[in-house]
Amino acid sequence: MQHWLLIMTGLMLGLGAALPPAAAQTTPPETIECEVLVAGGGLGGIAAALEALRLERKVCLTEITDWIGGQVSQQGVSALDERPLQRENDLFAQGYLEFRARVRQDYGGVSNPGQCWVSVLCFSPRVGVEVLDDMLAPYRRSGRLVLLTNTVIKGLDTEAGQIRSATALMHGERDPEQGVNSLPLSHFIQDWYDPRPSELFTKRLVRLVPPPAREGSRLKWIVIDATETGELLPLAGVPYRLGTDLQNRWEPSASPLGTDPYCTQGFTYTFVMEQTAIPEVSIKPADYESPYNKLYYSYEKERFDFASIFTYRRIRGTVPGMGVGALRDGDQSMQNWTWGNDWRLSTPTTNLVLTQSQLEEEGQLQKGNWRGGLRTEALASAEAHALGYYYWLVAGRSDSQLQKINPDYRKDYYFRYAFLKGRESPMGTEHGLSRYPYIREGRRIIGRTSTSYPDGFTIYETDISRERSLHPGRPYLFFDSVGIGQYNIDFHACLKENLEPSPYEAREAPAPSYPYQVPLRALIPQRIDNLLAGNKNIATSHITNGSYRVHPIEWSIGAAAGNTAAFALVRNLFPAELVSGASDRLLNALQAQIISQGNPIQFPGMTIFTTQWADHK
Repeated sequence: MQHWLLIMTGLMLGLGAALPPAAAQTTPPETIECEVLVAGGGLGGIAAALEALRLERKVCLTEITDWIGGQVSQQGVSALDERPLQRENDLFAQGYLEFRARVRQDYGGVSNPGQCWVSVLCFSPRVGVEVLDDMLAPYRRSGRLVLLTNTVIKGLDTEAGQIRSATALMHGERDPEQGVNSLPLSHFIQDWYDPRPSELFTKRLVRLVPPPAREGSRLKWIVIDATETGELLPLAGVPYRLGTDLQNRWEPSASPLGTDPYCTQGFTYTFVMEQTAIPEVSIKPADYESPYNKLYYSYEKERFDFASIFTYRRIRGTVPGMGVGALRDGDQSMQNWTWGNDWRLSTPTTNLVLTQSQLEEEGQLQKGNWRGGLRTEALASAEAHALGYYYWLVAGRSDSQLQKINPDYRKDYYFRYAFLKGRESPMGTEHGLSRYPYIREGRRIIGRTSTSYPDGFTIYETDISRERSLHPGRPYLFFDSVGIGQYNIDFHACLKENLEPSPYEAREAPAPSYPYQVPLRALIPQRIDNLLAGNKNIATSHITNGSYRVHPIEWSIGAAAGNTAAFALVRNLFPAELVSGASDRLLNALQAQIISQGNPIQFPGMTIFTTQWADHK
């Protein structure tokens, strides 16, 4: 009990671990060579690393937490977001197909271990990381993969339009009882970016560099930013966007009033709860009655209730369905609910992902001062908010949205449920929350300029939206496609102090999309020639990010980045040269390589002469 109260107190205060006075590390950093550096061990980073490894490149992969896997593991969103067209025809990247198959194999061949209804595959986050660890294991044993978990990128050295080296900072636990998963992320994240040894962590600097250059080599290595928030973009000094965009011909649903750099999609700390045979006692969190929480938690729509939300992302279950009759003791549910544990308050003083001007004001872009580019107080607020949502689910009586419809509406109590925590729990943390929040949107690169894209290449709403397409009956077809995807343009819109969306938020989204492509130009930033985007930080607009952010598409993006890196290194050319128009032969060769690796780059039978795309849901 005392330990739990300490957790809550820290969450309320948003305090990081105290750093005792200490001199900066004086031991020379270890130097590690690799041909491809992938920063970020989420699905995009794993996919990028696997593709480059399978093409016989040496890879370094860094990850801030002790679990790789991003959405399916450390972020706890182990319910795969897919659409029927891709799923029913196995039109996914080969590595993603393998991951799905291995998860089911781990459950003895059960198709949907959780019997959830939001997806056809819901499973424990612990299984997600175990499967990905197994997929990487052969490359670790061979020495071609250097996996650095509990590691952050601290700085980049750039020269003549290339990244020459990267400095990484590793943190090690002094005492597992007070280690990385003993308290939520907000308590430790600032410590992890501080090179000084602290009361809780040892620190070790590592210098990541390319191998000795071959004679005549212009391209020494490729760096892939697969971090969840686009951490490397400000460090590398490349142009990027953050938040909403201004309405134009290609973004008709965007606001004509202006942009809001603080308005990124809500982020979420997930957790797992279990139905129990006997009642459990739930302690009301300290800030449960705060104005924000009191006006927030809701089932959202009249068709939803406790049973439907519990089974929505159920990760362990025996009876399919979404009603009370589908619930059984021992069932476990992962919670990720818009009007529940989403943290959407995003203003100039509460935004999570700091803007360029905020980074400059804090001095984070000065050499050695990078601290992750996130607001610790926002993390702490989101952690407390998630704990409050659990209490609301089992003991709350109000409903912020349904009571607007029916003022007499009251929730029932649900006491036979437990909040799962501990190292053996599905989340594997002592506090029960995910190791890292589920990040839907961060910094997005601006692609290179051209005659067609004078403001920089961007995937626009009209390129993929079925309702807003400039090409009736089909999406825009990209000549440089390196992957495919499909998902609705799905928003968890940011909120302001009055719990209303930003006036600069898109007013028409969400909306259905066509099956679409991942263009190579969306992975190539300006200014730095050996950097690729490999996650949801590609050159999308704020609106199209709402579709490109989900599991299989993030994997497809990472797979494209890993393939492009390996291809460019073998041929000693910069990725931008593949789309310069100078040689279609080289681009075609890259696309052939991607296909040969088992990764589709177009939907079968769909061309500019096909007008039945709208039939594919």
